[in-house]
Amino acid sequence: MTTVHDVTPDQLRGLEAAGEAALNAALGRLSAREREAYWASVRRAYNAPYNDAVKKPRAGSAAARL
Repeated sequence: MTTVHDVTPDQLRGLEAAGEAALNAALGRLSAREREAYWASVRRAYNAPYNDAVKKPRAGSAAARL
């Protein structure tokens, strides 16, 4: 498997462009509403569990006691 450490910056840019083109081709068959739903799910998946979209106060913190 090729990693980012095995390619030159030019090759990496080419791989990025190819990946973006493939993603755009796949999403191109969807309606605008479906594309927005796709990106909303991606944002949600990448936002959890490490960066909760809604910050919850930690138990024992001053904010939790209010």
